[in-house]
Amino acid sequence: MILPSFGYSTIEVEETDSGNACMQPKTTIWELEPHTAAKHEILRRYLQAWAPILSQGKFPHLAFVDGFAGPGRYSKGEDGSPIIALKAVVERPRQIAAKVDFHFIELDKGRSQHLTSEISALHLPSNVTTRVHSERSFQDAFPQIWESYAPRAGRSRPPTFVFIDPFGFKIPFSYVADILRAPSCEVLITFMFEEINRFLSQDLQPDNFDSLFGCPDWRNGIKIKLPSERVRFLHDLYQRQLMHAAGAKFVRSFAMRNERNTTDYFLFFATNHELGLKKMKEAMWRIDASGTYSFSDATDPNQIVLFSNGPDQQLLTRLILEKFVDVETTRGEIERFVVRSTPFRETHYRKVLQALEIADVLVPINPAAGRRRGTYADMDMRLRFRPKQSG
Repeated sequence: MILPSFGYSTIEVEETDSGNACMQPKTTIWELEPHTAAKHEILRRYLQAWAPILSQGKFPHLAFVDGFAGPGRYSKGEDGSPIIALKAVVERPRQIAAKVDFHFIELDKGRSQHLTSEISALHLPSNVTTRVHSERSFQDAFPQIWESYAPRAGRSRPPTFVFIDPFGFKIPFSYVADILRAPSCEVLITFMFEEINRFLSQDLQPDNFDSLFGCPDWRNGIKIKLPSERVRFLHDLYQRQLMHAAGAKFVRSFAMRNERNTTDYFLFFATNHELGLKKMKEAMWRIDASGTYSFSDATDPNQIVLFSNGPDQQLLTRLILEKFVDVETTRGEIERFVVRSTPFRETHYRKVLQALEIADVLVPINPAAGRRRGTYADMDMRLRFRPKQSG
């Protein structure tokens, strides 16, 4: 069955025996699309921070799993996600101390062979091991990989980053929940909204959707006809499952839009560590989204923040005032709010505080002796926001 292409080249819809429909390239390698390039740049930048931070944190062993690895190379020579992940860890000014295991799962025989040859051409240090799980699906291979790192006497599970980037939507939520319930383990998931939305109301898909969401609540979305409301419902349901069913403390989602400016898919990042959240947001904000693709923070679909022109200071000002107006708080509490509850980074809010202090909306309560106006060095510094006086 052939369907219109949404940013892919040479695409057909493949219906598997289980009824899971997915957008699949027909060739061993294919052209790199802008959305994928942005996603890979996020992965690269995050792993460049992830590996050294954990290694310096005295973890002697790390693991990375690419659940849908592909051939490792695109048709014009660009690196695929497995090579990007390896280079992010290996190509550093200073080699990390930890042992790092890389697992690449690829069902297609030709692609797994191509990936194996790409990896063999790299010069990897002795602390890096790789394994291509050839001709095996994510559903089949991942449980064995996960179990191989199960805690044993005298051995704890290594911090593990799992990249789940399918063409379709056959992602068992139980696997995601297992990852997030383990200490220091994180996931980056491609949530294929366009395909999910298209097949939502078909009778062939209930088992797959129950597995994807980890609950039957997706059925409530079938009757939602307004596209924007359907997007919001499915997005919020998956985010809620990550937080409440899987127990992730922090979840960020980022929307990728197609050439028609409609949502193609979401990237969901889930972690239990605020530092991980900070580093992922840093990676996101470093992406240049101008030009050929639209890339936005969409954790709150009512609050879309595009990444092409830098932080929107007006929006951040409004969010801070809505939260703290006429309230006494601390600089540390403001930073936690910005990092945990807004699309913005911890580096974005100081200019907002400076502008609000100049406007006499922000009032320092206990400034240190000799403090220069507009500086906020002390995380415990108490501040009060008051409504701006009219006239």
